Amino acid sequence: MSKFRGHPLFDTKEFLEAQIDFEEHRCLHAFFERLALPTEDLLRDFQLSLRFVADYSDTPGTFNRFRGEVQRFLNYLWVTTRRTLVQVDQEVVQAYLKTLKNPPLGWISRGIYPAFLDNNGLREPNPKWRPFVIRSQDEEAKYHATQSTLNSSRTVLQRFFSFLVQREHLAKNPMPDLRRRDKRAKTQVVTADDATFRRLTDWQWSYLLETLTVAADENPDFERELFVVITMKTLFLRVGELAPRPTDANEDRVPVFGDFRIKAIQGEQYWSYAVFGKGDKARSVTLPSGYLPFLKRWREHLGLIPSLPLPTDNHPILPSNRGGDALGKRQVQRAYESAIELAADRMLNENLTEEAERLRAIKTETHYLRHTGASQAIEGGIDIRHISEELGHASAAFTEAVYVNSDQARRRLASRDRSI
Repeated sequence: MSKFRGHPLFDTKEFLEAQIDFEEHRCLHAFFERLALPTEDLLRDFQLSLRFVADYSDTPGTFNRFRGEVQRFLNYLWVTTRRTLVQVDQEVVQAYLKTLKNPPLGWISRGIYPAFLDNNGLREPNPKWRPFVIRSQDEEAKYHATQSTLNSSRTVLQRFFSFLVQREHLAKNPMPDLRRRDKRAKTQVVTADDATFRRLTDWQWSYLLETLTVAADENPDFERELFVVITMKTLFLRVGELAPRPTDANEDRVPVFGDFRIKAIQGEQYWSYAVFGKGDKARSVTLPSGYLPFLKRWREHLGLIPSLPLPTDNHPILPSNRGGDALGKRQVQRAYESAIELAADRMLNENLTEEAERLRAIKTETHYLRHTGASQAIEGGIDIRHISEELGHASAAFTEAVYVNSDQARRRLASRDRSI
């Protein structure tokens, strides 16, 4: 009989919050250290997966189903394939689906057992727990996965991978690429967009920037749109990273001008911006020299001195019209939408009807600015590892899978001009 070398991962609902810091679940740290994988990567996988599972904790049946499937998949991924979530691909998912139909004997228990047990104030793994269960009381019964069970597993995995794509931990959802014979049941699958195309063309970006600059020159009311768009694109920001957001300590973290800082390396000074993004993770983005005039322009519009911020400047980067309050996420979104509408209206006035329709079609998609900035930086020759860090991605491999580099762009353009 094969031995089970895995470990239960997610406790019952009342213990989920305690799992965040491992104070009562020290056994998990010991489990991670036994695996032949970087502990930091395993912790990242676990924290993301815990957030996903916790989202369903208000519905007991759904929570148990999602918790069971995700911890079963992670055990397979870490123990059997010796990979982490960023390395999940079509082959891994195909092999896992086959395992669901015929799991190793050591991974099957006869009867349902709790995953964790109390032990002097700590939560310890139940030695009887296994990822797969034979529910029959017949001692001769063998494990059999019903079609409904397999369909349920695929549904959970589909949502789990979609969650990881949204969190930019996976480049794409590996489920849609599975062959029909690996799906069996006719489950509804949403194909993930190809992120490499979710960007503005160089012409669209130049047109948008020119439109906003001219509009702000003529009417100061458009200064906000200009600053929001140039900042999100140049600094690779998500819309929520320019607005107040609650931290894990339940306090609102407001982006302020003091987040712009001067740094020095090898005797050379440069400006950077400190971003507090998802999961309270901080990252630093280097400011291109060409961005500084726009920063000065915005501060002058707000009546702030000096023209570039000091480290002690606690003014919100995007104050509301009422005064000291900072713009919320929805208001930042509206500034982007207003900018897109302004450029689209100009296109219509210039008889660029189709171009205007294409631009309006993405007026709610703020991530186009982030993708455009990163793609142009990579195509301009900036090291992809550096861009990956500034985007806040888990790995350069993820960045490379999502953003088109200059060599790929040249090959595609060359292919466009081939003979027929």
